[in-house]
Amino acid sequence: MKKYNVEGSWPAVVTPFDDKDEVNYDVLRQLVGFQAENNSTGLLLMGSTGEAILLTADERKKIIDTVLDEARGKIPVMVGVAAMTTKQTIENAKYAKEAGADLGLIVQPPYIKPKQSSLYKYFKDVADAVDIPLAIYNNPERCGVNIEPETIARLARHENIVAIKEAGPNPYGVMRTVELTRGEFNVLCCDCAFYALIPVVMASGGKGTSNVTGSLCPREIATISKPWTNYDDVLNMREALYKYLPLIRMMYSETNPVPLKYAMSLVGADVGKPRKPLMELSEQNQKTMRQTMERLGILDEDSYQKQYFGIK
Repeated sequence: MKKYNVEGSWPAVVTPFDDKDEVNYDVLRQLVGFQAENNSTGLLLMGSTGEAILLTADERKKIIDTVLDEARGKIPVMVGVAAMTTKQTIENAKYAKEAGADLGLIVQPPYIKPKQSSLYKYFKDVADAVDIPLAIYNNPERCGVNIEPETIARLARHENIVAIKEAGPNPYGVMRTVELTRGEFNVLCCDCAFYALIPVVMASGGKGTSNVTGSLCPREIATISKPWTNYDDVLNMREALYKYLPLIRMMYSETNPVPLKYAMSLVGADVGKPRKPLMELSEQNQKTMRQTMERLGILDEDSYQKQYFGIK
Protein backbone atom coordinates (compact mmCIF):
# COMPACT_ATOMS: atom_id res chain seq x y z
CA MET A 1 0.00 0.00 0.00
CA LYS A 2 1.44 3.36 -1.04
CA LYS A 3 1.72 5.96 1.70
CA TYR A 4 -0.13 8.61 -0.33
CA ASN A 5 -2.96 8.22 -2.83
CA VAL A 6 -2.63 10.99 -5.42
CA GLU A 7 -5.86 11.61 -7.32
CA GLY A 8 -8.16 14.33 -8.63
CA SER A 9 -7.11 17.80 -9.77
CA TRP A 10 -3.78 19.35 -8.74
CA PRO A 11 -3.56 22.78 -10.40
CA ALA A 12 -0.13 24.35 -10.70
CA VAL A 13 0.23 27.66 -8.88
CA VAL A 14 1.64 30.71 -10.67
CA THR A 15 4.20 32.92 -8.98
CA PRO A 16 2.68 36.42 -8.78
CA PHE A 17 5.05 39.33 -9.30
CA ASP A 18 4.48 42.99 -8.50
CA ASP A 19 5.45 46.00 -10.65
CA LYS A 20 9.03 45.76 -9.36
CA ASP A 21 9.33 42.10 -10.39
CA GLU A 22 9.28 41.03 -6.74
CA VAL A 23 7.19 38.07 -5.54
CA ASN A 24 3.78 39.21 -4.29
CA TYR A 25 3.27 36.97 -1.27
CA ASP A 26 -0.16 38.39 -0.38
CA VAL A 27 -1.53 37.42 -3.80
CA LEU A 28 0.18 34.03 -3.46
CA ARG A 29 -1.85 33.38 -0.31
CA GLN A 30 -4.98 34.47 -2.17
CA LEU A 31 -4.33 31.94 -4.93
CA VAL A 32 -4.07 29.15 -2.36
CA GLY A 33 -7.42 30.12 -0.88
CA PHE A 34 -9.06 30.20 -4.29
CA GLN A 35 -8.05 26.61 -4.96
CA ALA A 36 -8.94 25.37 -1.49
CA GLU A 37 -12.44 26.82 -1.79
CA ASN A 38 -13.18 25.55 -5.30
CA ASN A 39 -12.85 21.75 -5.36
CA SER A 40 -9.17 21.22 -6.19
CA THR A 41 -7.72 18.13 -4.53
CA GLY A 42 -4.27 19.65 -4.06
CA LEU A 43 -1.78 22.20 -5.36
CA LEU A 44 1.38 21.83 -7.39
CA LEU A 45 4.07 24.31 -6.39
CA MET A 46 7.41 25.03 -8.03
CA GLY A 47 6.55 23.64 -11.44
CA SER A 48 7.00 25.31 -14.82
CA THR A 49 3.75 27.21 -14.21
CA GLY A 50 5.37 28.78 -11.15
CA GLU A 51 8.39 29.90 -13.22
CA ALA A 52 10.52 27.95 -10.73
CA ILE A 53 13.64 28.02 -12.89
CA LEU A 54 13.49 31.84 -12.93
CA LEU A 55 13.41 32.20 -9.14
CA THR A 56 16.31 32.70 -6.75
CA ALA A 57 16.98 30.10 -4.06
CA ASP A 58 15.73 32.51 -1.39
CA GLU A 59 12.55 33.23 -3.34
CA ARG A 60 11.88 29.51 -3.75
CA LYS A 61 12.18 28.88 -0.03
CA LYS A 62 10.00 31.82 0.95
CA ILE A 63 7.34 30.82 -1.61
CA ILE A 64 7.33 27.26 -0.26
CA ASP A 65 7.05 28.51 3.31
CA THR A 66 4.27 30.96 2.45
CA VAL A 67 2.16 28.49 0.49
CA LEU A 68 2.52 25.70 3.04
CA ASP A 69 1.60 28.08 5.84
CA GLU A 70 -1.51 29.24 4.00
CA ALA A 71 -2.49 25.75 2.84
CA ARG A 72 -2.10 24.04 6.21
CA GLY A 73 -5.35 22.33 7.13
CA LYS A 74 -6.99 23.49 3.89
CA ILE A 75 -5.43 21.69 0.94
CA PRO A 76 -2.45 19.35 0.28
CA VAL A 77 0.61 20.67 -1.54
CA MET A 78 3.01 18.89 -3.89
CA VAL A 79 6.32 20.76 -4.15
CA GLY A 80 8.66 20.54 -7.12
CA VAL A 81 12.12 19.66 -5.79
CA ALA A 82 14.12 18.69 -8.89
CA ALA A 83 17.55 20.11 -9.66
CA MET A 84 20.35 19.36 -12.10
CA THR A 85 22.24 17.28 -9.56
CA THR A 86 21.11 14.45 -7.31
CA LYS A 87 22.70 16.18 -4.30
CA GLN A 88 20.74 19.40 -4.79
CA THR A 89 17.51 17.51 -5.47
CA ILE A 90 17.92 15.66 -2.17
CA GLU A 91 18.54 18.96 -0.37
CA ASN A 92 15.43 20.45 -1.97
CA ALA A 93 13.36 17.42 -0.98
CA LYS A 94 14.59 17.64 2.59
CA TYR A 95 13.62 21.30 2.74
CA ALA A 96 10.16 20.56 1.35
CA LYS A 97 9.63 17.81 3.89
CA GLU A 98 10.76 19.95 6.83
CA ALA A 99 8.54 22.79 5.64
CA GLY A 100 5.52 20.47 5.71
CA ALA A 101 4.96 19.50 2.07
CA ASP A 102 2.66 16.54 1.52
CA LEU A 103 4.60 15.32 -1.51
CA GLY A 104 7.61 16.14 -3.63
CA LEU A 105 7.61 16.24 -7.43
CA ILE A 106 10.75 15.36 -9.39
CA VAL A 107 11.21 16.00 -13.10
CA GLN A 108 14.11 14.44 -14.98
CA PRO A 109 17.21 16.68 -15.08
CA PRO A 110 17.04 18.94 -18.15
CA TYR A 111 19.67 19.44 -20.84
CA ILE A 112 22.05 16.62 -19.86
CA LYS A 113 19.87 13.84 -21.33
CA PRO A 114 20.74 11.03 -18.92
CA LYS A 115 20.25 7.45 -20.05
CA GLN A 116 17.52 5.30 -18.51
CA SER A 117 19.80 3.63 -15.96
CA SER A 118 20.96 7.07 -14.81
CA LEU A 119 17.38 8.29 -14.53
CA TYR A 120 16.46 5.26 -12.46
CA LYS A 121 19.39 5.86 -10.10
CA TYR A 122 18.57 9.58 -9.84
CA PHE A 123 14.99 9.03 -8.71
CA LYS A 124 15.87 6.06 -6.50
CA ASP A 125 18.68 7.92 -4.73
CA VAL A 126 16.31 10.75 -3.81
CA ALA A 127 13.59 8.33 -2.68
CA ASP A 128 16.14 6.47 -0.54
CA ALA A 129 17.49 9.66 1.01
CA VAL A 130 14.28 11.48 1.98
CA ASP A 131 11.27 9.85 3.58
CA ILE A 132 8.57 11.82 1.78
CA PRO A 133 6.06 10.65 -0.85
CA LEU A 134 7.41 11.49 -4.29
CA ALA A 135 5.81 11.82 -7.71
CA ILE A 136 7.76 11.39 -10.94
CA TYR A 137 7.18 14.17 -13.49
CA ASN A 138 7.88 12.97 -17.03
CA ASN A 139 8.32 16.05 -19.20
CA PRO A 140 10.39 15.00 -22.24
CA GLU A 141 9.71 18.13 -24.32
CA ARG A 142 11.31 20.46 -21.79
CA CYS A 143 13.98 18.03 -20.57
CA GLY A 144 15.10 16.35 -23.77
CA VAL A 145 14.72 12.74 -22.64
CA ASN A 146 11.71 10.50 -21.97
CA ILE A 147 11.37 8.38 -18.84
CA GLU A 148 10.40 5.09 -20.41
CA PRO A 149 7.48 3.07 -18.97
CA GLU A 150 9.84 0.26 -18.03
CA THR A 151 11.88 2.69 -15.90
CA ILE A 152 8.73 4.07 -14.30
CA ALA A 153 7.55 0.55 -13.49
CA ARG A 154 10.84 -0.22 -11.73
CA LEU A 155 10.62 2.99 -9.72
CA ALA A 156 6.98 2.31 -8.83
CA ARG A 157 8.17 -0.54 -6.60
CA HIS A 158 9.81 1.94 -4.25
CA GLU A 159 7.71 2.70 -1.17
CA ASN A 160 8.32 6.45 -1.38
CA ILE A 161 7.52 6.82 -5.11
CA VAL A 162 3.75 7.10 -5.20
CA ALA A 163 2.75 8.58 -8.57
CA ILE A 164 3.67 9.61 -12.10
CA LYS A 165 2.62 12.81 -13.82
CA GLU A 166 2.84 12.23 -17.57
CA ALA A 167 3.43 15.34 -19.68
CA GLY A 168 4.55 14.05 -23.05
CA PRO A 169 2.92 13.38 -26.44
CA ASN A 170 2.79 9.60 -25.98
CA PRO A 171 -0.60 8.13 -25.03
CA TYR A 172 0.80 4.64 -25.59
CA GLY A 173 3.42 5.34 -22.93
CA VAL A 174 0.60 5.93 -20.44
CA MET A 175 -1.06 2.66 -21.39
CA ARG A 176 2.23 0.79 -21.13
CA THR A 177 2.87 2.25 -17.66
CA VAL A 178 -0.57 1.14 -16.49
CA GLU A 179 0.03 -2.28 -18.01
CA LEU A 180 3.41 -2.76 -16.38
CA THR A 181 2.21 -1.57 -12.96
CA ARG A 182 -1.02 -3.60 -13.26
CA GLY A 183 -3.13 -0.51 -12.62
CA GLU A 184 -1.83 -0.25 -9.07
CA PHE A 185 0.25 2.93 -9.52
CA ASN A 186 -1.17 6.46 -9.30
CA VAL A 187 -1.08 7.84 -12.86
CA LEU A 188 -1.85 11.50 -13.52
CA CYS A 189 -1.26 13.63 -16.60
CA CYS A 190 -0.99 17.23 -17.70
CA ASP A 191 -3.93 18.93 -19.43
CA CYS A 192 -2.12 19.90 -22.65
CA ALA A 193 -4.80 19.62 -25.34
CA PHE A 194 -2.23 18.74 -28.02
CA TYR A 195 -1.05 15.66 -26.11
CA ALA A 196 -4.62 14.36 -25.64
CA LEU A 197 -3.63 12.44 -22.54
CA ILE A 198 -6.66 13.06 -20.33
CA PRO A 199 -9.11 10.64 -22.03
CA VAL A 200 -6.44 7.94 -22.21
CA VAL A 201 -5.38 8.34 -18.59
CA MET A 202 -8.90 8.39 -17.19
CA ALA A 203 -10.10 5.51 -19.37
CA SER A 204 -7.07 3.48 -18.30
CA GLY A 205 -7.92 3.81 -14.63
CA GLY A 206 -5.74 6.86 -14.05
CA LYS A 207 -6.25 9.03 -11.02
CA GLY A 208 -6.50 12.57 -12.41
CA THR A 209 -4.47 15.54 -13.62
CA SER A 210 -1.85 17.99 -12.52
CA ASN A 211 -2.87 20.87 -14.68
CA VAL A 212 -2.58 24.49 -15.80
CA THR A 213 -6.21 25.32 -16.60
CA GLY A 214 -7.37 24.45 -13.09
CA SER A 215 -5.59 27.54 -11.80
CA LEU A 216 -8.31 29.55 -13.52
CA CYS A 217 -11.19 27.03 -13.57
CA PRO A 218 -10.68 24.71 -10.60
CA ARG A 219 -14.29 23.50 -10.34
CA GLU A 220 -14.50 22.44 -13.96
CA ILE A 221 -11.08 20.80 -14.08
CA ALA A 222 -11.94 18.95 -10.87
CA THR A 223 -14.84 17.35 -12.75
CA ILE A 224 -12.57 16.41 -15.64
CA SER A 225 -10.00 14.96 -13.22
CA LYS A 226 -12.30 12.82 -11.08
CA PRO A 227 -11.38 9.10 -11.24
CA TRP A 228 -14.09 7.05 -12.89
CA THR A 229 -16.23 4.96 -10.55
CA ASN A 230 -19.41 4.85 -12.65
CA TYR A 231 -20.70 5.88 -16.07
CA ASP A 232 -21.88 9.25 -14.79
CA ASP A 233 -18.24 10.13 -14.13
CA VAL A 234 -17.47 9.32 -17.77
CA LEU A 235 -20.29 11.49 -19.10
CA ASN A 236 -19.48 14.39 -16.78
CA MET A 237 -15.82 14.31 -17.75
CA ARG A 238 -16.62 14.17 -21.45
CA GLU A 239 -19.07 17.09 -21.27
CA ALA A 240 -16.71 19.30 -19.25
CA LEU A 241 -13.64 18.39 -21.30
CA TYR A 242 -15.15 19.31 -24.65
CA LYS A 243 -16.81 22.42 -23.29
CA TYR A 244 -13.51 23.72 -21.91
CA LEU A 245 -11.22 22.31 -24.60
CA PRO A 246 -10.92 25.70 -26.39
CA LEU A 247 -9.70 27.27 -23.13
CA ILE A 248 -7.36 24.38 -22.37
CA ARG A 249 -5.95 24.74 -25.89
CA MET A 250 -5.38 28.47 -25.34
CA MET A 251 -3.46 27.79 -22.13
CA TYR A 252 -0.82 26.12 -24.29
CA SER A 253 -0.86 28.64 -27.14
CA GLU A 254 2.44 30.08 -25.88
CA THR A 255 5.00 29.07 -23.29
CA ASN A 256 3.43 28.23 -19.94
CA PRO A 257 2.57 30.27 -17.82
CA VAL A 258 2.31 33.21 -20.23
CA PRO A 259 -1.31 32.53 -21.33
CA LEU A 260 -2.44 31.59 -17.82
CA LYS A 261 -1.11 34.79 -16.26
CA TYR A 262 -2.98 36.87 -18.81
CA ALA A 263 -6.18 34.89 -18.23
CA MET A 264 -5.86 35.27 -14.46
CA SER A 265 -5.45 39.01 -14.83
CA LEU A 266 -8.75 39.22 -16.74
CA VAL A 267 -10.70 37.93 -13.71
CA GLY A 268 -8.95 40.33 -11.34
CA ALA A 269 -6.12 38.18 -9.98
CA ASP A 270 -3.11 40.47 -9.52
CA VAL A 271 -0.52 37.96 -10.68
CA GLY A 272 1.58 40.42 -12.67
CA LYS A 273 3.66 39.73 -15.74
CA PRO A 274 5.86 36.72 -16.47
CA ARG A 275 9.48 37.15 -15.43
CA LYS A 276 11.88 37.89 -18.29
CA PRO A 277 13.02 36.46 -20.60
CA LEU A 278 9.36 35.34 -20.82
CA MET A 279 7.19 38.00 -22.45
CA GLU A 280 3.52 38.84 -22.19
CA LEU A 281 0.92 37.06 -24.32
CA SER A 282 0.81 38.26 -27.94
CA GLU A 283 -1.97 40.64 -28.94
CA GLN A 284 -3.66 38.07 -31.18
CA ASN A 285 -3.66 35.45 -28.47
CA GLN A 286 -4.88 38.01 -25.93
CA LYS A 287 -7.87 38.64 -28.18
CA THR A 288 -8.58 34.92 -28.63
CA MET A 289 -8.16 34.23 -24.91
CA ARG A 290 -10.59 36.98 -23.98
CA GLN A 291 -13.17 35.78 -26.53
CA THR A 292 -12.84 32.19 -25.30
CA MET A 293 -13.34 33.22 -21.69
CA GLU A 294 -16.32 35.39 -22.61
CA ARG A 295 -18.03 32.50 -24.40
CA LEU A 296 -17.58 30.31 -21.33
CA GLY A 297 -18.98 32.96 -18.99
CA ILE A 298 -15.74 33.31 -17.03
CA LEU A 299 -15.73 37.08 -17.56
CA ASP A 300 -19.34 37.54 -16.42
CA GLU A 301 -19.56 39.70 -13.31
CA ASP A 302 -21.20 36.85 -11.38
CA SER A 303 -18.62 34.19 -12.34
CA TYR A 304 -17.07 32.60 -9.28
CA GLN A 305 -13.62 33.68 -10.46
CA LYS A 306 -14.52 37.37 -10.68
CA GLN A 307 -16.51 37.17 -7.46
CA TYR A 308 -13.53 35.74 -5.61
CA PHE A 309 -10.79 38.00 -6.94
CA GLY A 310 -13.04 41.05 -6.95
CA ILE A 311 -13.99 40.65 -3.28
CA LYS A 312 -10.96 39.19 -1.56
